[in-house]
Amino acid sequence: MFAERRRQLARKIALHDERLSRADIEQIQVERFNKVWAYCTAEVPFYRSWRREHDLPERILRPSDLRHFPILDKEVLIRRSAEVFQGGSIKEAYSTGGSTGQPTRFPKAANEVTGRWVNNYLGRSWWGIQPFEPQVLLWGHAHLFGSGLRARVAQAGRGAADRLVNMTRLNAYDLSEPALRSHHLALRDRNPVALVGYTSAVFKLARYIERNGLDLGDKSRLRSVILCAETASDADLAMIERVFGANAVIEYGAAETGVMAMSRERSRAIRVIWDSFICRVPENRSLVVTTLDDRLFPLVNYSIGDCVESTDVVDGNALEFRSILGRRQEIVQVAAAQRILDLSPILPVHILKTYPGIVGVQFRQERPDALHIYVQADHELDLDAVSRFFIRELRKDHPDLRADSITFHQVPEQARTRAGKHALFVS
Repeated sequence: MFAERRRQLARKIALHDERLSRADIEQIQVERFNKVWAYCTAEVPFYRSWRREHDLPERILRPSDLRHFPILDKEVLIRRSAEVFQGGSIKEAYSTGGSTGQPTRFPKAANEVTGRWVNNYLGRSWWGIQPFEPQVLLWGHAHLFGSGLRARVAQAGRGAADRLVNMTRLNAYDLSEPALRSHHLALRDRNPVALVGYTSAVFKLARYIERNGLDLGDKSRLRSVILCAETASDADLAMIERVFGANAVIEYGAAETGVMAMSRERSRAIRVIWDSFICRVPENRSLVVTTLDDRLFPLVNYSIGDCVESTDVVDGNALEFRSILGRRQEIVQVAAAQRILDLSPILPVHILKTYPGIVGVQFRQERPDALHIYVQADHELDLDAVSRFFIRELRKDHPDLRADSITFHQVPEQARTRAGKHALFVS
């Protein structure tokens, strides 16, 4: 099994190392899409109907032609799930956690795991990380296994799989002081070449290590800290690289797609895995993805729900991102003189994480002119001082900001989504 995976990985690394021209890349994308689309219209009942309903062509000539295809979104897939799962004949599925909308299921085939593994290690190869080298994963999904004998069997299987690939899994859901102390010791003892985890969890571990004057030992092999699942601010990247003495790498993907893009050469150069995905970025910057690998149910012009900042985009076809700006609906609103400001939550998070002691930030939008900010810190904060600092910094960009539209609260723990991720917005 791993011999075949390694062969596919070697071919993929060689392809991406060729540094092909955009014209060559887009030609490959078109050829791969037309093959996928032929399969869709011949073998997938949903897409046969989709093509007929929207009078779609047999093939495209360039990636930008996908702008003429209808947007496929989660609401469509939920509404037409009986057709998508072929009347229940397809049993296996990828599932999203529903943290920003309804939980959604996507048909899955067992052989797709190889392509996902190859894409994972293509990105890691750009940072000198090879399969089976020791890695620590600050993640954890034990709570999703349920309880009872079946849960114990599932957890045992996960443990065996982790040992097979030389992975140590640490619980990202418990970030109390004792847990962070345990995580630091495990990281020192394991001495991995890579630390992989939720951005918020890695950030908190870095803050704990720095605040307590700890280190990873004189013989640390750590090459990269790979940040997943959550937006990484410039403050996060600087803290992580300073504390761990390794490159901060952004890995971007989703449950329904696997890894789609990863930093290459520098943190903010997030390269699309272009032979597996066409990533279209319309004017509203909301990412639309088309899968190009062999899948039981390909995704064609699928709205992933994230906004991105592109740095290498022509006719909407993006080959590189500078940053992932978060979910389209994730904005914060504050009052200014005679108006309401719509802000990306990245800005207030970036500001607050530079304040000494703050390790987590969440928002509750009560009204357009009433934003509640919940901060978690490693000591008791003077919230008036936090508020003054925050208002002063935010007014550098928005001098007419109304301070009375923002209220601060300190919380001992942050709320999490059902999938265990840091929830940026709370009810």
